[in-house]
Amino acid sequence: MLINKKRIKNLDKYTKGLEEGQDVVLVAPLNQVDVNRAIEIGFSENFAPGETVLPAIVGPITEFNSDGQYIIHKDQPMETAYRQQEWKWTEFRGRYDTVEKSKIVDIPYQRYPRTFIEPPALELSIATHNDGTKLIVSAFLAYTRENERKLLHAINMFLEAFSFCEIRNKNLESIIRAPIRKLHWDVLPQGKRPWSELKQFIEKLRESTTDGNKAVIDKRFESINLHDPEFVALGKAGFYGYLIFGFPEKNLYILESNQTNNATYIFEENWEHLSTLTKAEILNGNLHKKRVMHRESWFNEVNKLLSHR
Repeated sequence: MLINKKRIKNLDKYTKGLEEGQDVVLVAPLNQVDVNRAIEIGFSENFAPGETVLPAIVGPITEFNSDGQYIIHKDQPMETAYRQQEWKWTEFRGRYDTVEKSKIVDIPYQRYPRTFIEPPALELSIATHNDGTKLIVSAFLAYTRENERKLLHAINMFLEAFSFCEIRNKNLESIIRAPIRKLHWDVLPQGKRPWSELKQFIEKLRESTTDGNKAVIDKRFESINLHDPEFVALGKAGFYGYLIFGFPEKNLYILESNQTNNATYIFEENWEHLSTLTKAEILNGNLHKKRVMHRESWFNEVNKLLSHR
């Protein structure tokens, strides 16, 4: 069934004839979508069968899919939270000599409590029909009561990204899937590089942040880079804004984001394994060795871990 709307609120009109437990797949033929939009959400210009992406954020549905969301409880008493900020001051070194100093500090503020809703992290892939037509497809989803919310979310994600989608429930064997090749990370050329060079690669990640937050983000990235990672991988599509600093000899891989007031994840898994995981698996699967919150103690904790290894 073809769905051509901005958004739907329930499945009733679109699932008539489906049987409980039946597999369905969402499809958008590539020759019917805006190619630029398909590239914008993360696919390569080649649209090679097997390419798989966590869609880049192009609206509220893809944002929830990638980052999750918070429910703010305004009916509860406020709580103390912290945000990081760069604090600058002038230090006197004699009658006429001064030095400009700075450090990252925690600023307390009051906010309503919030509950985090995990991101669905649904991925899209390039597949082919047996007639050779290329398709953008979801994973197979079983049509069950438990899966209704997931299916509704997947449909609305297609509608937000491409303005239409088809629910296909018959002849699923006509959709030929190639081996998955995920496009979540862009690995920079191997080799250690000074912060001034690395900063050029990540400049775009910070375009939408305030100057104060840029300083905080840069301090963290620079601090990790001082330990000479053997490679750096930049997140693409729905992983945009994340970096992985690789220290294979130390068996450490550090996942850091361009967001302030979040957390840094330390892994001991190999890079090849990390690169195949979904965003939800990486951030919420309890696969990390350590999680370091973005607080004043962050620099000591991360530097200590990397120095000891």
